[in-house]
Amino acid sequence: MLSTPEPGNPVTSVVVRRALALRSAALRSLIARIPRPVRQGLLVFASYQIGFVILAGMPLLRHLTVPNLRQYWTDEQFYPWCLGWWPYAVSHGINPMFSGHIGAPHGYDLAWASTAPSVALAMWPVTAAFGAVVSYNIVTLLIPPVSAWTAFVLARRLTGRFWASLLAGAVYGFCPFELLHTWQGQLNLTATGLFPLMGYLVLRWWDGSLTRTRFVIWMGLVLALQFYTFNEMFAELTAVLAGGLVIGLAVAGREARRKALRLAALTALAYAGAIILSSPYLIYMLKHYQGILQRENPVYSVPLIRLILPASSKMFGFTPLIRYSNKLHPTGIESYVGIPLIVVLLALAVFTWRSRLTRMLLFGFVFVIALGAGHHVVVTSTRHTYALPWAGLWRLPFARSAEPVRFIVFGVLVLAVALAIWLAAPAKGKLRLAARWGIGLLAAAVIITDSYTSYIDVHPVPPGYVTESGMHPVNQLPTFVTDGMYRRYLRPGEIVVILTGRGNAGMLFQAASGFYYRIAGGYINASLTPTNAVPPQVLLLAHPSKAAIHKFDDYARSQGIGALVVEHTWARPWMRKLPRLGMHGTPAGGVTIYPMAPWLASQGRQAVPDTELMPPT
Repeated sequence: MLSTPEPGNPVTSVVVRRALALRSAALRSLIARIPRPVRQGLLVFASYQIGFVILAGMPLLRHLTVPNLRQYWTDEQFYPWCLGWWPYAVSHGINPMFSGHIGAPHGYDLAWASTAPSVALAMWPVTAAFGAVVSYNIVTLLIPPVSAWTAFVLARRLTGRFWASLLAGAVYGFCPFELLHTWQGQLNLTATGLFPLMGYLVLRWWDGSLTRTRFVIWMGLVLALQFYTFNEMFAELTAVLAGGLVIGLAVAGREARRKALRLAALTALAYAGAIILSSPYLIYMLKHYQGILQRENPVYSVPLIRLILPASSKMFGFTPLIRYSNKLHPTGIESYVGIPLIVVLLALAVFTWRSRLTRMLLFGFVFVIALGAGHHVVVTSTRHTYALPWAGLWRLPFARSAEPVRFIVFGVLVLAVALAIWLAAPAKGKLRLAARWGIGLLAAAVIITDSYTSYIDVHPVPPGYVTESGMHPVNQLPTFVTDGMYRRYLRPGEIVVILTGRGNAGMLFQAASGFYYRIAGGYINASLTPTNAVPPQVLLLAHPSKAAIHKFDDYARSQGIGALVVEHTWARPWMRKLPRLGMHGTPAGGVTIYPMAPWLASQGRQAVPDTELMPPT
């Protein structure tokens, strides 16, 4: 019989070494089967992700279960709610474009709200497994590296150079527009990774590696995804593509012009497919059009000075620039691209003017900035503006609520591509090569180092609101929510008002509670709902005169309010004085629950049964 080798036996060592060698060879064989571009792409994405976490996202990574971003505002609570709402609505057969769970008992129409359904549905497995807060924090960490990676893919396809494309991707994915809106928690604005992918598809078709049919299918899918991510950016993308087509036809030669016209026709077919895929959402939007806010204020335009002057204390230590920047209004700081990047684009124009691609990039950047100017040209201050001839276009229904400053994301993409071309171009002599890379590295360093690695608020803090916005223990959700204690004190579907110094906390608590209860109030956006997410009739209790109490009484009775829930940690002083009004509360899990029925009965009337105020399905 054969004996089993024992530890220490030379035979054992040989067997182990052979097993490890076979395993290593199998692993190398498996890796070798992965195409080199795929391996390269995975390495780049990992580099972007690790770099982003180390430089900016480590606090967020350490506190995945905690709401992190500015808790006194509204968007940071709205988007976790969106991540939870779409899976909940779809799985329960509810119309996701209308929610009776907020603004109860009547509900809110979400037709013109930027709920980012594509992101919410993509994160569904994470949301289902770990909850809306964790899902929101993870997607916040992922989106900038994904945007950087797609820009790398575009630049790599265009130039064929790895390091040049790596730098270009970083410029796009970690630019001020991306990071500022990341820390503002606006997923609809930060999910910009689809724009470079569209350019990649165009390049694939242009060089013949993608057939017409596949181009139309893939482009249609990407366009539809962008519509379901943020329809305003979809409309702005359409304007940019239309302008790009005109510019392309203008600079192209005879043969290239014919090919460009074929590309335009194929893109039109892709648009038709995207509209068909988006038709359920689009038709509902058109049927439920509302008179939304018109944004003609110059504060929504790109201030030209902000292209070269950031609102940052860094600026490589140039004190005079810091002082001048601090004198300007902080709006438009997401428009910063830096002088070196603009110099790179101009240098390309000077040295490679004969290149049609260079002319397209230059004219395209000017066109994007013209769109970003919106109704008025703002040079340094919004007090001194100049009206533009096309200002009337911004009063059209699909454009009236748009913010022109958001066009800058396309300008950054143009500059990132220009940087990749600049670095990839051959240079005669080591000195010229060093100079080329020196300017390129400086351009990337300026835009990245002057981006925001933590939240910088450019809006005034609402009066009386708590201003802690970092990773603080105070940001923990109360155990009333996290431990499911709400089930002991509230009925399913009961209408409650969440009172706390957190902005829009009702929607955050509701999402974390799996939509167990409905809330009165809630914030969607400035165009459709009041800035304060708490109903104004409830806020009257902050100054409890007889008239104020009577109005609150009428409101609570007519709307079927079942309870007021006050969060202890974030409570403002007036919220702690509700017992003085005769309300009797029960403390539980970091909140106090004040049932309305006993209080309304003490006022001499009967509460309206909650079942009579169910929202329409």
